[in-house]
Amino acid sequence: MIGFILCSMSLAVLVQNQNAFLQSLTTPVALGIGLAIMATSLLVGYFKKAPTIAWHDGFATGCLLVWYAYWKPQFDDDAPMFFFFPLYYSLLTSIVTLALINKSQYFDQESIDHLRYLEKISRFDINVIMVLVMISLLITRHYAIYPIAMTLFIIRHTMIVCLENIDKR
Repeated sequence: MIGFILCSMSLAVLVQNQNAFLQSLTTPVALGIGLAIMATSLLVGYFKKAPTIAWHDGFATGCLLVWYAYWKPQFDDDAPMFFFFPLYYSLLTSIVTLALINKSQYFDQESIDHLRYLEKISRFDINVIMVLVMISLLITRHYAIYPIAMTLFIIRHTMIVCLENIDKR
């Protein structure tokens, strides 16, 4: 999810520096672009036209654009969440990518069995989590729901991609 990491870091830097480009990210055009990226990613994933890691990346990036475009006008200019949440997403995604996804081919059999068991008993399917993320984008009164939903998405994405990498070998 390199695109999501780069977009999150870029957004955090832009917000920290109060760059003039941020005004264009709050326009209806930016909201439409984010929604289009989300919809395209979901369609590509549904029809299995791209690897899971690619369409998950597109979905997460589209959600980030929609989140900023939809939420920013409803909060103060100095709201710290617009700096800290993207920074958190980029750090979390980078850590799980480097520590788990990139190392999944080195997992021992016991770890693989545990991961398959966790995946099997997981109450939340990735589709349910995606719906939760999309619904959380609409709920601006509870600003912690979206980061929680994205955290669940990132964790579930990590499990799915690790298992796909293991099955490829």
